[in-house]
Amino acid sequence: MKRAVLYLRVSTIDQTTANQERELREVASRMGCEIVRVYKDHGISGAKARDKRPEFDRLLRSAIIARSNSANTPII
Repeated sequence: MKRAVLYLRVSTIDQTTANQERELREVASRMGCEIVRVYKDHGISGAKARDKRPEFDRLLRSAIIARSNSANTPII
């Protein structure tokens, strides 16, 4: 089974990532992927730079490490 990670983000604290996560888990399932990690940024605009989105930054750092280890983990 392929491995994948999810990145979820909402712009305001009042919003929730629950719907995003449910839908993306369905996509991953159809792709035959096992979700190995979920990254979530709450209340942070997508227009913010990487340094203002801690989970997005963590995701990219992990992807760089995984790439250097020749892992093939899609990001959904």
